[in-house]
Amino acid sequence: MPSSQSQDLEVENLSYVDIQHDALAVFDDIEQGVVLSEDIWISGYKAGESSVHGKAKVTVREGGGAELVGREGVKIERLGKTNFNVSIPKLSISNRSVKFPKQIIHPPYKKSSNLDAPLHINSLSLNPKTPHVVVGGPDGYCAILPMSLNSSEKEVYLRGHVGDVRDVRWFPSGEVILTASSDLSIRIYGRDGINPRTLRGHTRAITSIHILGLGRQVISASKDGTIRLWDVSKGEEVKRWLVGLESRMTIEGMLLIDQPSSINTLGLEEERVMLLNVQDGVWVQPFSSDDRGDGWFIRNDFGSQLISIDERDGVVVLGYMSGVVEIMDLGRLRKPSSSIDPALYEGKEGRVDRIKRIRRNESPIYSLHLAPSGDRDQLDLYVGTSSGLPCLLNIRVREDRFEVEIKDELAGWEASGVECWGKVGENVWCAGGEGGLRRY
Repeated sequence: MPSSQSQDLEVENLSYVDIQHDALAVFDDIEQGVVLSEDIWISGYKAGESSVHGKAKVTVREGGGAELVGREGVKIERLGKTNFNVSIPKLSISNRSVKFPKQIIHPPYKKSSNLDAPLHINSLSLNPKTPHVVVGGPDGYCAILPMSLNSSEKEVYLRGHVGDVRDVRWFPSGEVILTASSDLSIRIYGRDGINPRTLRGHTRAITSIHILGLGRQVISASKDGTIRLWDVSKGEEVKRWLVGLESRMTIEGMLLIDQPSSINTLGLEEERVMLLNVQDGVWVQPFSSDDRGDGWFIRNDFGSQLISIDERDGVVVLGYMSGVVEIMDLGRLRKPSSSIDPALYEGKEGRVDRIKRIRRNESPIYSLHLAPSGDRDQLDLYVGTSSGLPCLLNIRVREDRFEVEIKDELAGWEASGVECWGKVGENVWCAGGEGGLRRY
């Protein structure tokens, strides 16, 4: 990112598979005898190669169930109710895993008029203790929803915001919720929907919030170019950082890093560090610095606006308007003028400069979520774009490079943006422009 080497880095194009978003409904119709046969479409794509548009015929199987036969360059096998394998030999796609949602929740939402858009979910947060999710949407929409299948429990609305709810977080107790909005306010709610505390001070939309420790303090970032630290019990701002060099930068998102081994790769000895998406690159802000000191800017060097960002175990992923996902060592964001002690990177084979760029198509990367993969040298990366087509990628961290392969295509979206992710245990949820939450 900050070097001429990264400027010349090639983008690896990955293939992808798209399948009819309501294909499961076709199987239901066949199995229930509504129709005897019906086609579903399946397409495969890879930059620089001709796309493949095939079909599969779904028919009644003798003895019950449905039979599936691909044609026109596509092979498909049904492994379970929601899981498929797709092969497209022309694009060298072999046994690509395609998964449909195991569960879909449609939050209750009443439009003010027929001219209003459907519910667009901006943010979600999964309760760490109970099967509940809180979601934030347009015009103050914010609600706690039960996630259990066939639950008779009613949703709880969190009322008070009048602007778009941009970020939501459960406190570690699972009993309190933190929300942030474009209406310039941060609100704290109980599970009963009562709002005992509202924090005000930002002068433009608040884009990101984080809870420190058990929740005595919270931190917020805003398009006004400031990060603010708040004392929850007093309802007061206790510290402020100004982001920018000669003028303030618009903050579109914030990560809070508190893992010592990750912070060390930045050449810092800090309790916490904030990484800020400021569109043209990343602003790195040490937590202990004063309001105008010690932060620095790493500019994006290939001319595309930064939209999404995540970090885990010293690996940073950046999503761009051009559809590129950049994977790099966190150490590449260290201060350009700093001298680095190699001893800080013990256990990382001395490498802090690995970088890789990938792209599946040119849809902007709306959301990224890194998660453990079960192997200490691997990470799972969930990717959501402006046109749906979410996927799960596997990142292998080699001594001198990153290797990326597609693990699952996550089907069931109809060309709508995937804005947010959440994962608890083996269950991953995502939501966005269609208004529904999907569990894979």
